[in-house]
Amino acid sequence: MSSIETRRSIDFLVLSGVFIIYAVLAGYAMIHHELWGDEIHSWNIAKASNGFFDLISKTRYEGHPPLWYILLWAISKFTHDPTSIQIAHVVIACLAVFLILFFSPFPLIIKTLIPFGYFFLFEYAVLSRNYTIGLLLAFCICIVMHKEFKGKLFTYYLLLFLLSNSHLLALLLAVSLQLYFLLKLKEEKKTSKLLLKHAVMSIAVLLPSVYFIFPPADSSLSTNYWLDRWNIEHLSAIVYSPVRAFAPIPMWLEYHFWDTNFIIGTGDLKFFPRWTVLSFSIGAMLVSLFLLDREKKAFYFFLAYFFLAALVSLIIPFTNARHVGFIFIAFLIALWFYNLYQPLDKIRIFIVTLLLCAQLPGTVIALTKDIKYPFSNAYRVNELLKKIPERENIVTDYWCLNVLSAFTDKPYYCLDLKREASYLLWNSELNAALKRTDRYSEGLSDFMNQRSVNKVYMISIQRLGKLPQMDKRLPTLFRVKQIDQIEGAIEKGGDLYLYEITPK
Repeated sequence: MSSIETRRSIDFLVLSGVFIIYAVLAGYAMIHHELWGDEIHSWNIAKASNGFFDLISKTRYEGHPPLWYILLWAISKFTHDPTSIQIAHVVIACLAVFLILFFSPFPLIIKTLIPFGYFFLFEYAVLSRNYTIGLLLAFCICIVMHKEFKGKLFTYYLLLFLLSNSHLLALLLAVSLQLYFLLKLKEEKKTSKLLLKHAVMSIAVLLPSVYFIFPPADSSLSTNYWLDRWNIEHLSAIVYSPVRAFAPIPMWLEYHFWDTNFIIGTGDLKFFPRWTVLSFSIGAMLVSLFLLDREKKAFYFFLAYFFLAALVSLIIPFTNARHVGFIFIAFLIALWFYNLYQPLDKIRIFIVTLLLCAQLPGTVIALTKDIKYPFSNAYRVNELLKKIPERENIVTDYWCLNVLSAFTDKPYYCLDLKREASYLLWNSELNAALKRTDRYSEGLSDFMNQRSVNKVYMISIQRLGKLPQMDKRLPTLFRVKQIDQIEGAIEKGGDLYLYEITPK
């Protein structure tokens, strides 16, 4: 066996070991992660849909393309167990990492570090949302784009279509990938006619996702919703996004660590002045551009994605780690493209290794806290239900409706909507309900009058002290007695409270 073959065999064994360790860690972390509101919200919509077109109609109100919902809808045909979401998601995460390990052109040290970064092992592995499916499709495109085989163009555009229909951020990634593809064709001296043909194909393939992302006129997530909430902090979210993307280290002193950042700080815990954070952010961006500057197509791909993300973030602020994480993913893809045309030199390997190592503390913090403490207490809702006397009336409010529906597989009377429901749509009905200043008292009065009862039990994610703030008439019209509570969730909306309510 030659030295090259020996090296390849050793690399294969190392990468196989890395993949097994990643799969075990991701699976273990997933088992100890409790589903929270956004995860089960998508699930409730999927399992409540009567058919494919009914599902598509419902997802129009989400502000998301339908691919993830279609997958959940297909799963719901076999089971209504919400943990099935997690099984599907961790499989997708493992497939994405498999492609990185065995199909990317990175040096061995970089391949072995990528899977254990904050995004790959926590944000896009443990949390079951519609982000990771976009990563998998994007990596597939990276492979397909640089291979020659029969049906390549069909495969490429199919993957591009699916990618654009997984998330708004994935659509921006798809647009940037198509720009790279066009630059690649131009570099290969393709005719202007062919370039124009592919430009037209871009519109045909990417435009459908825009239809799904822009919700109907009666949606509560319309453009006006975001414009009404615009403030100067949207600009700071863009400026600080490179820090969040390249140094995703949560505040380990903060119990509710999720979506915090050590460098940026939170509340009273600010370790660095603003000018220092700004310097970190500019520095991170300049370093990433330096690493790519010798391969113009890769350079322009990354710059295009960042520009598009910043442009959209002016309206919809991408402040969460899972959002800005796509900047890191775009950088990784750009580095993939760079490495295809010229090997990374020692300086670049060293810098990229440092960037990847910088994520490891964030991974350790997030995983250890999520394993040790409940991310959400939603899964314990049945414990509260058992404390309600048999045949008593049960009501809930709008966000807790998702919890009850997901973990009992039954509809419940939602006070905000003033009717039974098993899922929520961000439509005008819900928007109007949430704007009412008497949302609890009016819903309780209607329910008690309809059922001719003078006592109900309400399960909510809102603590007792917050209820009068949301409805000032509630304490004047009703006695609200807290029966039980389940607290201690990492996610701030993940606690549960049981109330006994009677009219005064």
